[in-house]
Amino acid sequence: MVLQATATTGAGPDAFRYDEKSDFTGGLNLRADQFNLGGNESPAVLNISVDPRGGVRRRNGVKRINTNAPATDDEIIKLMTHYEASDNNLVAATKAASGTGLISFYYMAYDGSDINFSGPLKQSGVTYGFKDQVPSSATFNGRTYFCNGGYIYNIDTGAVQANSAFSWTGGTDDIGSYTQAFDGTANHFPRARYIATWQERMFAAYIDETGGSNIIRWSSAGDPTTWAAADYIEVDKGEDGDFITAIIPDGTRLLIFKQNSVYQITGFGSKTFQLRNITRTVGNRDGCQPTASTMGIFFWYGEEGVYVLNQQNLAWAFERIYPAMTYDVGQPALTLTNAPSLMWFQDKLWVSVDYQSDDNLSGSMQESRRNTFMWDPSLGPTGAWVRTDINARQLLAYRPSGATHHGLGATSDVSGPASFTRVSRINVETEDADTYVSTVREIESYYQTGWFIGNRPTFTKRWGKTRTVLLADNNTTINMYIYKDYDLSGFVVGYSKSIVVGVGSPAVWDSGVWDDSEWAAEGTQDRYLFARWPTIGTAQAISLRFSVSPSPSARGKWGITSVITMYRTRRLR
Repeated sequence: MVLQATATTGAGPDAFRYDEKSDFTGGLNLRADQFNLGGNESPAVLNISVDPRGGVRRRNGVKRINTNAPATDDEIIKLMTHYEASDNNLVAATKAASGTGLISFYYMAYDGSDINFSGPLKQSGVTYGFKDQVPSSATFNGRTYFCNGGYIYNIDTGAVQANSAFSWTGGTDDIGSYTQAFDGTANHFPRARYIATWQERMFAAYIDETGGSNIIRWSSAGDPTTWAAADYIEVDKGEDGDFITAIIPDGTRLLIFKQNSVYQITGFGSKTFQLRNITRTVGNRDGCQPTASTMGIFFWYGEEGVYVLNQQNLAWAFERIYPAMTYDVGQPALTLTNAPSLMWFQDKLWVSVDYQSDDNLSGSMQESRRNTFMWDPSLGPTGAWVRTDINARQLLAYRPSGATHHGLGATSDVSGPASFTRVSRINVETEDADTYVSTVREIESYYQTGWFIGNRPTFTKRWGKTRTVLLADNNTTINMYIYKDYDLSGFVVGYSKSIVVGVGSPAVWDSGVWDDSEWAAEGTQDRYLFARWPTIGTAQAISLRFSVSPSPSARGKWGITSVITMYRTRRLR
């Protein structure tokens, strides 16, 4: 049982006590049962960010970059980068809406300003692309190389080419193509699913050759187009059903992820490269690219969610929200039809997954869409999770030279066809709504407290009026829903408070009647509202959900800094 500090007002055994929550840094916890939910944790959070100082606020908005889709109704399946000192491009791989499986590549010289994609990538009038498998890319000496384990296709005709990979320098019609050969001569490249640059070489994994799903190859030093037949390592071919799902550099080693295991390569060249197993207990889901961070390498394993690997230390980061993997009445559900996407941005981990849930208010199902979970490692000893309904299929941290670091996502407007045809900036401080395509989507948000239990969790109490310190930067209405006796299946009663932002309104200190109206702190933007809510009634424990369903006329941030409940424990009979 997680007990909470209480205080007493007045004197005598029947005096009212108060129970306060002003620390919300525990974030979302779906794993703990109701008796073990921490005082700073929440059983239900949507579109809320946690202030390290203890408060919570509605998250920032999403702003699209491209006005038009790269190609009519073609869905973005992968976001990549092409970095050069003077030429920084965002690259989108798109799959044809026709169902042919053909994949084209579009690009934009993105520096933070809204811009449409150019392309597709062509050479001498031929559109270069692949088919079916999501492509991989890596940049080496000013050229970005693309492959997907198969052959290049002429997207215009649908005809397969004899080439295994191609590269691009960022210019128009500046494409080089390569055929597969491991004879030590130039202008070759493996038909590989995954590629990465490490130790001044190009590395390729899951090769289109016999036993290739367990093979790592590397190029000559300084030349990613020259490959020798003897320069490869076979990664535990005998493991039943295991195959390579990703490779990623990690300082002095190259990490190789398989479905159910992780390995590393260390060394400085063909004569010194060594393979070592790190773990055979977890691996990386196929189609989900691990992401590097200051905390280590984050990756997604099967139906267990996110793990982080720091040197040889492996930790499960998804523990608090693991129940989201299994749907039940009143519980959220992660559906893994499409591979999750991970991004390290603003010193936080962002995870996009397919999601649906019961909203716990009306009992109606939310629309099935992507949700983006965010984990902040700076909060508490184990970090804190929150859930957003940001509808992003692919996530990418993008930082061209000299520009601001941006978190990007391939996004979809769920009010229309669920195709991911736009790229949007995530967590834009100046945005008070989400703009995915052309329709502005208001941000619905809520935060639910843990259980107020007083000094005895199983004793019935009479709960008086709740005091809150709320925050808003625009006129809005904040709702409070009351849940009782460890039952989250539905609220008992709900109330509303209107916040009018403006000096002297609703009431200012020394002008209103204390304990009869709200009073607001002076200020030009974030206005604090000291609100008093109606008497709650009797219950063993209560949980309070605060929510805002904004309209365009009442758009703005809101938050909570403190909740105080008054109670009197009833005598035992």
